[in-house]
Parts: sequence; C-alpha cells; structure tokens
Amino acid sequence: MDFYLEEALPVDPRKIERCDSPIVKGWDLAYLRFGKPDLNKQADFFRDFGFVIADQTSDRLYVRGAGLSPYFIVVEKAPKAEFLGLGVDVRSREELAALATNDRVSIDSVDGPGGGERARLTDPNGFTIDAVYNRAQEQERAVRKAAEHNTPENKVRINQGQRGPIAPPDVVRLGHVVLLTPDFTGSMQWYKSRFGLIPTDVLCLKDGTPALAFNRFDRGNTPADHHSIVLTTYPVKGYDHSAYEVHDIDAVGLGQQMMKQKGHKHEWGIGRHILGSQLFDYWSDQDGFKFEHFADGDVFTSDYETGYHPLSSQGLYQWGADFPPAFTKPKLSIGFILELVRNLRTVPDFTFKKLQMMLSSTSSKARPWL
Repeated sequence: MDFYLEEALPVDPRKIERCDSPIVKGWDLAYLRFGKPDLNKQADFFRDFGFVIADQTSDRLYVRGAGLSPYFIVVEKAPKAEFLGLGVDVRSREELAALATNDRVSIDSVDGPGGGERARLTDPNGFTIDAVYNRAQEQERAVRKAAEHNTPENKVRINQGQRGPIAPPDVVRLGHVVLLTPDFTGSMQWYKSRFGLIPTDVLCLKDGTPALAFNRFDRGNTPADHHSIVLTTYPVKGYDHSAYEVHDIDAVGLGQQMMKQKGHKHEWGIGRHILGSQLFDYWSDQDGFKFEHFADGDVFTSDYETGYHPLSSQGLYQWGADFPPAFTKPKLSIGFILELVRNLRTVPDFTFKKLQMMLSSTSSKARPWL
C-alpha cells in the first residue's frame, strides 16, 4: 500500500505550467558556491564525506567527486558561513550569450580548475546563478564497483563475501540542491523562463497553492534526475541541503560509519524517499550546512507529466529512521525574525495565511498509519 499517494488533495491544485519558450534549456548543475570562515575545517569535512580536493588556495577551496566535473563545490573565504549561489551548465556559447543579453550581464572567465565561461545572473532571492559553458572535464577516478546482490531467485555472488571498506564513500557527482524562498512563484518563473526547468512533482497546501517543486532539467529523451533544483516556500531565503550520488546502499551505509567515526553530526537516515526514491543519509558540517549521500534515484524524460500531492511530512520517506522534528525547524534569531517580518510586508506571494498553512501541513505525524 502506498500510504502517501493515497492522501488526496482536498481541492484541485493550481497547476504550474511549463515555459513554452525558455531562453535556454539548462543541462545540469555545474557547482555550488559557499562562503566559509575556515577553509581547512571545511576541507576536512569534505574529505571525510568522500569529496576530493581539486585545489585549495588561501581564499578558495574547490572540491570534486569521481566523475567528470573539475569541481562541483567552490568555497570562498568569508567572514561568515553562507550560501552564495550555483552554476548551471548550458550546451552552447549561443545559449550563454542569450542569457547574458537577456539579463544584461557580461560573459566572464570561470574561476578554478577546468576554466570555461560564465554569465553571472541574480535570481529573485539574491543568489548568484552562473550560466556556465565549456569547462574542461577531468578523467574519471577509479571507484569501488557497485555490489552484486544475491536474491532468492538469482545467486550471482558465489564463494565470496560482501565486504566494503570503512572509508569515505566514492562520491561521483552533485545531484541536487534545495533552495528556500519566500517568493516561490517569482522564483519558479525565473528558473523556468531562463533554464527551462520542468516541475516533476509539486507539493501543495490545503487550498491547492503550490508550495514546493521538485524541478528537473529538460533533456528531451535523455533521462534527467527527478530533481536538480528544488524550490520550497520558507519564511526567509536560504540553503536547505545539497545531495551527492554514490553507487549503492552499501556506499551510503559505509559512508555513515566513516562519518560517525570522525565525529560529524548526523541529521537523518538511512532511509528511502518517496518522491525521487533516493536512498538517503544526511549530515551537517561545522556550520550546520546539510549534505546528503544518495543512491538509486529516479530519472525522467521530458514527456513525463507533473504530479501534484499534498504538502505533508508523510511524503518524506517510505522507510528509515524516524523523521527528526528538528530537521526542518528554523534556527530562530533576531535576523531571522526581522527578515520574516519584512517578507510578510513586501513579498506578495508570502502571506501570514500561507505561513499558517505551511506550519499546519508540516506538523502532521510522518507515519499516521503507525
């Protein structure tokens, strides 16, 4: 029985239409940008998590995985920890020029390993969004092969055990990032019109208002991850988490053992999500920023239609460790409260009624059938 998807929306959802003529169709996430006060501590966390240090200077840290990307995170020396923005790969210089012309920005050289060109845009939340073209790819690194699993019907592993090393997992690639925004409608329109994002699944409030969208890139008949850029309604703008693909559940589990051994803070997992189906395990770094190991995620072609579901904690996972209530709770501060009040006054898409419905939806029991 699929408990979550049996829960019906009480009213028809307000549909999110695709953009018929986006400026470009982005291909993939290129990288994420962070500001951090201590690059050495950040490098230590990243190594334990399974990343490879691509380059480090006094004011920059670049990390990659075992895949082709020259780096998928850049950390800049900064007075405080903050999320700065992200990069999106485009397929041609003509597309890069079209975005630069539309947003009236210049085309510059990309910093760090791999080079390339970028047009630095700014989304409605103030994050810098780099359209990126022509970065040089790296050689793939050797990794542990995904395990062969014996089933009751098919025994493929004979005269050998299933043993994996207690070591950082082989992270292959950046999968997705979840962005928090009080201006959900404006942000969705911005990303759809510039990069052609397609909502794979949308979570709605009880009045049918969309509040969270799992968005994928439009690659035509080439399958794309269930979500690469997730936008979710929140009282303040920010970064929720980012996710990195490993080979299988053994890599997720062995990675958990390594992170525990190193004393890092565990947030949630291991479990399996419902929308996207990923096996997941979440950790936070020294500044409280969440990073996820995942494996076995869903992929979709462009002809897959958008699904609409109620926003509810029921929809977070099929099985796994109990959902920790603190996982989605904001860290209250004077700055948080001031920004919340300002957004209630100035962002048309963010109202007190919407905030009340969000709190009501996410406070429900995650497993009501138990």
